[in-house]
Amino acid sequence: MIAFVLQYEALIDGEWRAIVRYDTAHGFPHRDLLHPNQAKEKTEFPDRSNAQVLTWGQDDIKRNWRAYRERYEQESRK
Repeated sequence: MIAFVLQYEALIDGEWRAIVRYDTAHGFPHRDLLHPNQAKEKTEFPDRSNAQVLTWGQDDIKRNWRAYRERYEQESRK
């Protein structure tokens, strides 16, 4: 696998919001945790292949999408 993008988006207040994204956009596999104020927290996976990070990301989003959404919504109210 050369490249991938996996993104969880939620419909919040009538708009689709990107909440968390796994990708290879900068030449390496990583996760971007997105915030309502446009800030991003990048987590790198230097010892993992693209395929491993894609699989891990799919599992992470399936297990934790509610928590990601709740965090995003709480930050939106601040």
